[in-house]
Amino acid sequence: MNVSFQLKALLCCWAIASCIFCGEEDYLSPGTIAVDGKRQLAYTALTTARSVAVTDLAAGRTARRIMLERNPHSLLLSPDGSTLFVSCGETGGSVEVIRLPEGTREKSIAAGHSPQGLALSADGQTLYVANRFGGSISVIDLKIGQEVAVIPAVREPHTLCLTPDGKTLAAANFLPAQASTADTVAAQITLVDVASNTFRTHVTLPNGAQSLWGLDCSPDGRYLYCVHLISRYGVPITQLDRGWVNTNALSIVDLETGSLYAALLLDDVDCGAANPAGICAGENGHLYVALAGVHELLSIDMKAMHERLAALFSEKPADDVQEDLNTSLSFAAPFKKRIRLQGRSPRAVAIAGDALLVSSRFSPFLEQLSTEGDAPARLLPLGSEPAPDAVRRGELAFFDASICYQGWQSCVSCHPDGRADGLNWDQQNDGLGNPKNTKSLLFSHVTPPAMITGIRRDAETAVRNGILHTLGTRQPESLAADMDAYLRRLRPVESPFLGEYRTKDPEQLGKAVYDRADCNRCHNGAYLTDRRKYDVGTGVDSDRNRPFDTPTLREVWRTAPYLYDGRAATLREVFTSCNPDDLHGLTQRLTEQELEALILYIKTF
Repeated sequence: MNVSFQLKALLCCWAIASCIFCGEEDYLSPGTIAVDGKRQLAYTALTTARSVAVTDLAAGRTARRIMLERNPHSLLLSPDGSTLFVSCGETGGSVEVIRLPEGTREKSIAAGHSPQGLALSADGQTLYVANRFGGSISVIDLKIGQEVAVIPAVREPHTLCLTPDGKTLAAANFLPAQASTADTVAAQITLVDVASNTFRTHVTLPNGAQSLWGLDCSPDGRYLYCVHLISRYGVPITQLDRGWVNTNALSIVDLETGSLYAALLLDDVDCGAANPAGICAGENGHLYVALAGVHELLSIDMKAMHERLAALFSEKPADDVQEDLNTSLSFAAPFKKRIRLQGRSPRAVAIAGDALLVSSRFSPFLEQLSTEGDAPARLLPLGSEPAPDAVRRGELAFFDASICYQGWQSCVSCHPDGRADGLNWDQQNDGLGNPKNTKSLLFSHVTPPAMITGIRRDAETAVRNGILHTLGTRQPESLAADMDAYLRRLRPVESPFLGEYRTKDPEQLGKAVYDRADCNRCHNGAYLTDRRKYDVGTGVDSDRNRPFDTPTLREVWRTAPYLYDGRAATLREVFTSCNPDDLHGLTQRLTEQELEALILYIKTF
C-alpha cells in the first residue's frame, strides 16, 4: 500500500470518528427492529447513521447507540438476548456480532455482497445471510465464525425467514429474473432444505410480482407470508383507477406442498396500499404490514382470512380462485384494518408484548401502538437529525404514494432504489402497443435525453411528466426540484464481479474484446454512453427501424433484462441470439473464451 493511500485512509477514518464523537448529526433512517421482551429493549437499525439505537421500552427513551463502522441493513437478536447480529456494508459485506448488554463488537464475519436479511437456526449455531447483490445465501457456522456453504438464489435475495420447526429457510428474491417478454414475469421465493443446504423449490408468485420485501411464517408453521407489488404491465398506462397500473399484494405459500396457495390484494377499491414493506405475524392471530408508500399500518385477522379463503376454494376450482383473488379489491375488506401512522414511510414492524413497534425511514422515532385497541400511538425518540435538505426531501417524495392519485403507487413502485423493476410498460408518450423496459434512473440527469426512445429532452422534463401522467397529480415545482436533487445524488454500487474479473482475466482480454467489438464507439466516457440514438436492428413491429437512446452501462450487472423491450434475460443473449447481424457490436465471430471475457468485463462497470 502506498503512503498516499494510507494517508487518505487515515484521514477518512479520522473524519468518520470525528462525525461520531463530535455530535455531528446524520439522518437516522430507522429500519429493522429486534425486540428483547425479557429486558424490555428494542434495537433499531439506523441505516444511514452507522449505528443501532437501544430503546428502553418501559422508560420510553433511547438509552444509547451501538456504533458501527458501516451502515446496518438488518438486525437479528439471539433467543437469549445475549447477542445481536447486524448485517452491514456492500462490497466486502459482513455480519457484526455484538455482545449484549455491553454493546461491544465480539467479531466481524465476512459475508457476500450487500448482506441483507438474517435468520438463525433453532440451535443457535448457524446463521443464514441473504447476500442481495451476491445472489446467494451464506451459511455461517457461528462456532468457527466462518462461512461454510453458499446457497445460490434467483435474483437479489432480500429477506429471509426460517420456519418454526427449523427445517425450511425461505428467501424472498426481490425482482423477476425472466426476460420481460416471457409469458410470466414474476419474482420468486426460494425454499431451502436446511439439513442439506440445498434449495427445495422456487415458488413463482403471480404474474407481475416484484419488489418482494416482507417475509414471515404463520405461528403454526403452515404458511409463509410475503408482501410485494403486482404490476399490471400487460395493459397501457392510461388510467390509475382500481389498480390499473400497480396493485399491492400478500402472497401465501403452503409450506407443506411448497406451492403458492393464494395471493390477495391489500388495496381498497378507491384507495391503494402502496409499497408494502415489513411484515410481522403475531401470536395474537393478526398479521401486520407496514405500507411504506401511504404511511399506514395494515392489520389482518389471519383466522378470518384463512376461513374465507378455505370457503372460497371449496366453492370454485383453484385456478379460478387465484384469478379472482389477484384482481379483487374487495375480498380482503372484511378482515383488514388500515391504521394511519405519524411516521413517514414505515419500513419495519415488530411485536413487543401487547404493543406494536413501527419504524419509519423518514421519522426519527419508533411508533408504539397497542395490539388491543385504538389507543393513541406513543412516540419513542431514537435521536436527533438535521432538517431535511433537498436530497432528503426528494427521496421522501420519490417513495411517497400520497402524491399519487388514490395512493396506488409511488415512483419507487417502478424504480426500486431508483433503478428498474425488470418489466415492460406501455406508456403513451411514444404511442400505444409498444411496451418499453423500465430504465434505471442512475445518472439519468447527466446523460440526456431521457426515456428509451429519447422522447424527453432531459430527466428534469421526464420527472415532471412522470408526476403528472404516471402519478396522476399536479405537484409544486419545488417537489419536482427536490426529486431531481435526489436522483442526481444516486451513486453506483460497486460491482460484485470485480474480484472475479481480476482473478480470471489478469491480461484484460475482456477490455480488448470490448474495444475490438466496437462497443466503445457508443458506450464511452465517464458514463459509458455517447448520449446519441441509434437503430441497432432490435426494433420490432411499430418500433422497427426506430433509433434508441444509448444507455449508460454503469451498473449493467444489476439491470437485467436487456434491450429496449427486455427480451434478453442475460448479456450473453444480447451478444448472440439478439445480435445476428452484428449491428449492435461485432460479436458474432467471437470465440467462447472471448465472449465470456467480454461479458465478465462489462459486468464490472
